[in-house]
Amino acid sequence: MVDFFTPDQIAMLSASTVRCDFLVKFEFASSTMRAWNGNTELVVAGDTYLPMFGFGQIDGLGMSGGTVSENVTLSLSGLPGQALDLLSVALDDTPEVDQQMLTIFLQLFTDEWQPAGTPIPIFRGFMQPPSVSRSAMQGTEGATQSISLTAENIFYSRSRPAYGRNTDRDQQARSPGDKFFGFVASLISKTITYPDY
Repeated sequence: MVDFFTPDQIAMLSASTVRCDFLVKFEFASSTMRAWNGNTELVVAGDTYLPMFGFGQIDGLGMSGGTVSENVTLSLSGLPGQALDLLSVALDDTPEVDQQMLTIFLQLFTDEWQPAGTPIPIFRGFMQPPSVSRSAMQGTEGATQSISLTAENIFYSRSRPAYGRNTDRDQQARSPGDKFFGFVASLISKTITYPDY
C-alpha cells in the first residue's frame, strides 16, 4: 500500500513551523494552466506555476468525509500586469471552462522557501461557468473587477435513487439494525492490512 504522505512530508508537517502554499491546475478544454499566489514563477516537478501576486483567493476547502457534492470557489481580484491569461480564457468561451477538471495541491517549502517534494492533491473537481463582478468606486479609488470560479467535487451530478448511497442512514432505511456502514467515517485515512495472518 502506498502512503498518502512521504516520510519527509510527514516530518515537515510535524514541525513547529510549516511553510506551504496552494497550487492550482486548470485543465481547460484546449490547454492546461497552472497558478499560485506567489510573486514569481514557480517550477515544481517540471511544471511551471504562474504568479497571482497575492490577488487570488480560495474559499470552501475542507474535509468532510461524506459523499456529498461540495464546492470551492476561486476568485481573482484586480490582478495587475495579468501574467496569467486566466480571465480571457475563462470569459471568452464558456465550454473552455464548464465541466473541465481543476486540481488544488498543497505544496510544502523548505526554510529557504524552495519547493520540497511533490505537490499533495487536496481537491479535484469540475469547473462551473465563471462570473464577473465589479466593486463600487470609493472616492478617488477606482473600482476593482473580480472573477470567481466555482468547482464542484467528484460527487457533482451523481444522483442515485432513494437509499442508494453507502451511508449508515440509507442502510438503516433499507435494513433497520444493520450496522454494515456504521463505521465508514472512522475508516478515513486508516491503514488496513490484508491478508492479516
